[in-house]
Amino acid sequence: MRIRLYHGFTQLTIRGDSPIEMGNGDAMTSLAAGSWTLKLGQATPPRRHFHVFSKTFKPTQSQEMEAYLVQWRARGFPAEPVLLGLRFSTESGQILDGREYWISVQRFENEKDALALKSSLEKENVWVWVRPQLVQAGAGSVTAISGAGQAATLRLPLTVKSGAPLGVVTPKDREEHRYTGVLDLAVEPDSTLAIFETLPVEEYLAGVLPSEMPALWPAEALKAQAVAARSDVLGHMALKRILEGFHFTNSEGDRVYGGFSGRHPAADAAVQATRGQVLAGGFRIVPAVFSSNCGGWTENNDTVWSSPPEPALRGTADFPFGKIPAASPGASMSRWLQSQPAAYCSGDSAGFRWKRRITAAELGKLVNQQHKVGTIRSVEPGERGVSGRLKSVKIVGSEGTVTIRKELPIRQAFDGLPSAMAVIQEERGPSGPVAYTIIGGGRGHGVGLCQHGARGMALQGIGHAEILAHYFAGATLEQVR
Repeated sequence: MRIRLYHGFTQLTIRGDSPIEMGNGDAMTSLAAGSWTLKLGQATPPRRHFHVFSKTFKPTQSQEMEAYLVQWRARGFPAEPVLLGLRFSTESGQILDGREYWISVQRFENEKDALALKSSLEKENVWVWVRPQLVQAGAGSVTAISGAGQAATLRLPLTVKSGAPLGVVTPKDREEHRYTGVLDLAVEPDSTLAIFETLPVEEYLAGVLPSEMPALWPAEALKAQAVAARSDVLGHMALKRILEGFHFTNSEGDRVYGGFSGRHPAADAAVQATRGQVLAGGFRIVPAVFSSNCGGWTENNDTVWSSPPEPALRGTADFPFGKIPAASPGASMSRWLQSQPAAYCSGDSAGFRWKRRITAAELGKLVNQQHKVGTIRSVEPGERGVSGRLKSVKIVGSEGTVTIRKELPIRQAFDGLPSAMAVIQEERGPSGPVAYTIIGGGRGHGVGLCQHGARGMALQGIGHAEILAHYFAGATLEQVR
């Protein structure tokens, strides 16, 4: 798999304890061990196309897809399906098919035209998204200069290899990070440098796991996290980034990856112990999402995101069987959030229950950045999901009213709440609301694996398979080949 580690630089340093090879294909230049500073010279950006995508179909939905394509073509659009994703075979003989057809309504040679079509279609209430596709790699040159003053000029794109881990230092992050895979340097669309690493999936996971869960947590919790992360990686590996020529970025938008520097023996052991294990359901890999602390109750995926209900991502009580407390989200949210029940995740006291206060003026300032409502008059919580997480909040102002929907926008509107499992208490003055006190539970979206819950279960001697079965209803552990 190929990971974009860094981008947006015109200079970086690569260090190796063994001789380093840099070059293109068979034309490799051998450089001495040590530090080499690479400075970008001439650069020609890559050529890209820009797709306007409108819908996705599974391979089993061929008739529906053809009918959908006919509708767009009747309007004069050269609509075409683009097949993305992968499928895997398992040791039990299952085929887990994660492929999708993305319908490209039209493809453009520049982003401006693609965005113009997107804007036009949205006026018809047609939701679409734009994705770039790499057509031809950028070109250029870099000058490699050693600490001893030796220099070599090399053509881009180029490959960097060594018999030992390679260290990378960028001007932005002056701490050295080491990587064991093959490194590639390429020219970005803005004519800067990007650096990629190509390595096996299991090696990648070993660099991811300590960034997702503390490596000193119980081994069974780490194993559960390793399976969830592997399921997420394999399920999405050839989807949203693949048209750009790589699989994932090294950021929270995909997942944080620490490379060889970020590894830990305990996390390595968890990855190795679960090697190839994924969660499966419905003949595909389950989207095994996770969050820090569910607050005692996980949430349905369709409450949090605009996506169809996922059978394996149904909200559930984070308690041992038969020990659900009387004060539950369905009974009374206020009582639930002011209680301290013995949930699996309650050991994280700071995240399990919390309180925030925001003034009406502060809230008004935040909301008016996106929605012109004027002075806040009232805040009215809407429906809730199975865990009590808010589905919507209506904010009434002197100049207008807005209903904020979905978990993350609600959290952002209230200055970054830990979660949307919350009750909102108003403090009123003579002329209207003065402030809002928010009492809440949990950290993160609450869908799928509760990390602190997994820790709590592991501390009670529960194994990773049972932990995963608790959080992903109906999913089974499968071994992919």
